[in-house]
Amino acid sequence: AMGVPAAAASPLGTGPNSFAVRQQLVEAAVDVLTPELVGDIGVVIQLIVEDGSMRSVVTAGVESEPSRAALDRIELREGDVAASDMTSAHAASELSEWAAALPPYVTLVVSVSPAVAQVPVEAWETIFPRADVVTMNSWEAAALAGILDANKHGSTIRTYMRPDAATVRRSGDRGCELQKFADAPVISIPAFQAPIADTAGVGDTHIGEMCAGLAMGYDLETACLMANAGAALAISHESALPVPTRDQVENVLETGVVTNILR
Repeated sequence: AMGVPAAAASPLGTGPNSFAVRQQLVEAAVDVLTPELVGDIGVVIQLIVEDGSMRSVVTAGVESEPSRAALDRIELREGDVAASDMTSAHAASELSEWAAALPPYVTLVVSVSPAVAQVPVEAWETIFPRADVVTMNSWEAAALAGILDANKHGSTIRTYMRPDAATVRRSGDRGCELQKFADAPVISIPAFQAPIADTAGVGDTHIGEMCAGLAMGYDLETACLMANAGAALAISHESALPVPTRDQVENVLETGVVTNILR
């Protein structure tokens, strides 16, 4: 939607849920890079309360079974941005090993995800040294910090990251916090105020907008501001779809005004 060529490497199956998602991806001009698997993707039941906050009940499907061989066949080019979402033990193991071997001309963005407790510590230890950006919300950051410290007292996310890599912590209506490299000051990037209709997909939108900004050649601070604008648009209407377009994001950046894009 931001005008950046995009592709999906998450496995899809032969079932009806996968068929529906594949149709949506085709309509959005998103290429699917992996062969379909026998079976279907999982189901998420989203529980949304009156204040717009959300809880999810997730059943796993073929999306939790990425193949290292299929990932290795993906052709990557200079300037590509690869985003890896760590969500389950098997997927995290396969993705972390694949990501660790990515060529240096690919920017790797690692998303911690709400399923942080299901990811083996070994996967974090494998992928974080290669990550260029690690993004997480405040709850995920606190949960992962506790897991890493319990595994090796005193260790943090930064313990495993390169000194020149960045962290982005999403903090809801306060926007996000960016640390461009180890020991750098933490930069607060403010949110754009918007009525909260539904938080479904807001974190994913923020990550996608940030990756799009990086792929478009913007610096990380600008990409995070674009991501805040996209997240504000996403949170102002029910459902995670449609995702904000480039014109809508630029309008928020220019005016500071967030409108319900469904109206």
